[in-house]
Amino acid sequence: MNGFIDKWLKINLRVIVLTILLLVGFDLALTRLIIPWYMNAETAKVQVSADVDRGPLIRRLPADDPNTLALWKQELARADGFTVVFLGDSIVHGGGVPDEDQTIPSYVAHHLQTLLPERELTVHCFSLPGCTPADTLNILRYIIDIRPDLVIYDVNIGWFGSKTVEEHPRLAELSKANDPRAAPTADSKEEPGLEQRLTNLVADHWALYRYRILLNYLWFGEPLREKLAPKMRKEEAADRLTSPEELYKPWYEKDFSVLKETKGKIGACDLDDSNQHWLSYLELIEALEEHQIKAAFFMVPRNRTLYEMYDLLDEKLLAEQQEKLALAARQSGIAVFDYTYAIEDRYFTDSVHLTAEGNQLLARNLAWNLVQLGLIRVGD
Repeated sequence: MNGFIDKWLKINLRVIVLTILLLVGFDLALTRLIIPWYMNAETAKVQVSADVDRGPLIRRLPADDPNTLALWKQELARADGFTVVFLGDSIVHGGGVPDEDQTIPSYVAHHLQTLLPERELTVHCFSLPGCTPADTLNILRYIIDIRPDLVIYDVNIGWFGSKTVEEHPRLAELSKANDPRAAPTADSKEEPGLEQRLTNLVADHWALYRYRILLNYLWFGEPLREKLAPKMRKEEAADRLTSPEELYKPWYEKDFSVLKETKGKIGACDLDDSNQHWLSYLELIEALEEHQIKAAFFMVPRNRTLYEMYDLLDEKLLAEQQEKLALAARQSGIAVFDYTYAIEDRYFTDSVHLTAEGNQLLARNLAWNLVQLGLIRVGD
């Protein structure tokens, strides 16, 4: 028996052939069964509470790697009917809810289907947690050749006072590669060497490698490297506002005393040419106008009680700053909705992220506003 096992385990031509066949079989299953099922999975209408139903499942964009973005872009390109694209940060991504069918895009899709039952439309989410205006601009540049019918963007004034211009720097390279105006570099004219050709061959044809980052999220909920990394030190954990176990609880069940150390007011920043976030925001507006893509922006909801509790809110300052942001968009024909205080404080998980109930309430307002303004019409 042992001799039989040793014979089959020995690295020979048979083992090599079987390994190759196994990898080819897995690749075929991955590209023809697993990923298509994942991208087109239907969700059951599950009751969350007496007042809240789950919406259609709109897939979150799990990572910023080129292959994952390309997969989402392919789905957008294949979509029939009226296409709606959400851009933005964790508020649109659903930072306050555990499930994809509890996000703002999912609920908007549900409400649009209710308001326009005969309308053929699809909703796509290209938001990412920590997506700055520059990151959002890079995503828009990457997908703009698909020409979605409507782009919806959540305007978060918090980014305009941040020192970090890009949270997802590899998006910049992705948008440059997709820009036909980008001049070829000297390096791009050189014939790639054998090692580079082999690397390109693997990247282009080995699905397991191409979708490795996406698969990490599907199987483990996060990149395996992060999942297997040592647990954070206690002092690092103490710096976090909430633990993973508390993430989705309503804000009033948590301890936000760490906000006592926060300086300044929300919206206290200079919206001028010295602010790179402002410049990226203007470029975002310009790109939409240049390509004649209809758009709607909305000011993200704020938990007034929590901000006031720690003296972080100057309503006059916030209103003035957001009006400047809104005016820049409106001058280019973009509709802007102000939802700053549209959602009751009890529907927040922190200062800006909403619970499932809060997401549904905002989505209901947004869907109605879009239809009311004629941004989405029957028969478009």
